[in-house]
Amino acid sequence: MSLVPFARISSLRCLIIDDMPTMRQNMRMHLGQLGVTRVDQAATPDEAIRFAQAGSYDLIICDYNLNKESNGQQLLEFFRTQNMLSPTTMFIMVTAESGYSLVASAAEFQPDAYMLKPLTATKIGERVDRLLEKQNALLPITEKMKRKDFAGAIVACDQVLQTAPKWMVDVLKTKGTLLIEQRRIDEARKVYDDALALRDDLVWAKVGLARCNIVAGQLDEAKVLVQDVLASNKQFIAAYDLLAQIDEAQGNEEAALDALTRSSEIVPSARRSRLVGDAAYRTGNLDQAKEAYGKVLQHTRGSLTAQPTDLLSLAQVHVDTGEADQALVLLSKVPKRYEDSKAFNSAQAAVQAQAYVQLGDTVSAEQAFATAKEAAGGEISETATLALAKAAFSMGREEEGAKLIADVVKSDHENKTLQTLARKVLSDSGKEALADQLIDGAVKQCMAIIAEANALMRSAKPDESLAKLEEALHSMPENTGVLLAAAQLHLLWMSQRGWNDDYVKRVKRYLSTLDRLIPGNERVAKMHKFLRDTLSKVAPKN
Repeated sequence: MSLVPFARISSLRCLIIDDMPTMRQNMRMHLGQLGVTRVDQAATPDEAIRFAQAGSYDLIICDYNLNKESNGQQLLEFFRTQNMLSPTTMFIMVTAESGYSLVASAAEFQPDAYMLKPLTATKIGERVDRLLEKQNALLPITEKMKRKDFAGAIVACDQVLQTAPKWMVDVLKTKGTLLIEQRRIDEARKVYDDALALRDDLVWAKVGLARCNIVAGQLDEAKVLVQDVLASNKQFIAAYDLLAQIDEAQGNEEAALDALTRSSEIVPSARRSRLVGDAAYRTGNLDQAKEAYGKVLQHTRGSLTAQPTDLLSLAQVHVDTGEADQALVLLSKVPKRYEDSKAFNSAQAAVQAQAYVQLGDTVSAEQAFATAKEAAGGEISETATLALAKAAFSMGREEEGAKLIADVVKSDHENKTLQTLARKVLSDSGKEALADQLIDGAVKQCMAIIAEANALMRSAKPDESLAKLEEALHSMPENTGVLLAAAQLHLLWMSQRGWNDDYVKRVKRYLSTLDRLIPGNERVAKMHKFLRDTLSKVAPKN
């Protein structure tokens, strides 16, 4: 029997995730009472991931307790960080009342709704109906955001505030974030101040003001606000991330590591442990890095949520702490799904080469080094190239190691974290004196290419300018600075000479790559706007 009041729910495509067959069947029955006919069922996180990879869902209902290896919150985290869900997908987490407070307060990625057991068709229908109402009300904003029209989305926020004040909090949150991304800081401050005038305990608004201060370069003021938030909201994860960001910007890497460590104690997830491991490794806290990466592997063992770099990172730490045998044992237990990855195979062999050098097995080291180079095939993978450079230095191949360091920095010369890791390789290898020559030299070389392309464009040689950047991207296809310059100069060419199908495709490809590499970046957002403005002026009338 279908429940008529929820007729608009019947067209939704749904995924049920629960490790208990009876619970899945009950949920399927409830959805059937709501008229929902397109329902898939997953018994494990890995099965749910496969379903999500194969198609798009309007509604996902997931039980919090899935199995010993992972839970619903960790699965949601994976979906969000891997961009596997549509912005309009509704994710409902189902949990027992006894565990709700812990799950809800310490969740880094919030679902669209929590529902307490036991469930009924009416309860599900009412909750989904409300989510659909909200989704429909915010549609003018989300449609603009999908098109990367963030200035238009801000205007839409004001319109929705007038037509649907019921959703004021959600709209103000979105508007504040958009204004910060557009660097309209004074307007963003007013949004957060207005929100706090309504309720002075709105943590997200205080954090928003801290973000405004960070963008404005007022780091001390931002830190005071964040610390104030944490004094009364010790489980607010976003505040720890901001604190770490501030400390890192002020050069206090140990304090940044401490902030991330505290957040991982609140949300002991794979992602949090990974952040701690990466920060600890960069600062030379190898014991802490080893512990953190070990936790990551525990969280993701036997699951599709595992990432190849987790295993490689822990193996590298073992080598760096003189535990070559343990590194080799770890690298001998590689999941089969990594076997087809050239980047993984290259990095794996490079770390093995370092371990063999440490054990005095020069023959095996040479073989592993050759395997690493062959697997790389001339392509730049940051993890593999840094590991290969370290192996080269350990084997006395200084020129080869130096070239690898220069190449990896040139692959993305604006990436400060990459530069830090390159310096660490040189420091660990006793080649610290080469840092300025190799790293700063590589950065200057990339900047010179961009400067030359700009000069050619100004000298009325646009074709030569674009050719220069295309040539650069051939050897460093994921260099964010060169991609941005290429997008800008191609758009300038079209603004002067008119529409060009190939150049439109190129710019869209550049921006798609940038969205993947540096999601939410302000400069990329401005380039999306430049693309829209340019195309509106030069698009053929037909």
